[in-house]
Amino acid sequence: MSNSSEAALPAALLDAHPAQWRLVGKGLFTWSVFRLYHAYLYAPAASASTPFNLDGDFALMLRYLRNIPGEQIVTTSTQEIARLTDTSTASLAEWTESMTRIFPDVASGDRLTGLFLRGQGVGFYSGDTLAGEIDSPAFARAFAAIWLDPRTRSPALRAGLLGL
Repeated sequence: MSNSSEAALPAALLDAHPAQWRLVGKGLFTWSVFRLYHAYLYAPAASASTPFNLDGDFALMLRYLRNIPGEQIVTTSTQEIARLTDTSTASLAEWTESMTRIFPDVASGDRLTGLFLRGQGVGFYSGDTLAGEIDSPAFARAFAAIWLDPRTRSPALRAGLLGL
């Protein structure tokens, strides 16, 4: 794992899931002229040459460069999930409600980390604290698609995260 504190995974995540995490890739998300966050993708280190497996366990950390209301994070996430997946209206509403309870307002320098566990769902960390979990493999796939699907709004960020 990176020694840089700005890219360090949350201590609570490392305590609960003590795998040797390796940085798969990183990138910067921009919207128009605005730099919004740095993103870091981690996976358990089976070996340095092991390719990233979207169906395995992984962590995606965002380190924000601006203040963003949690409500805006939820709205954008919901819109992107709807754009990229065939999620039912009922599931989308349920996931939106769950994200609203979990996602805080963020300030410049804050970190939000999603821990994606194969077949289980996603645990979200705000800073070093577990903020909540969504126990749905379907949600985990849909949420990860925002960054990792080939149709993402930021192909350059996707390429950086996947180390391409």
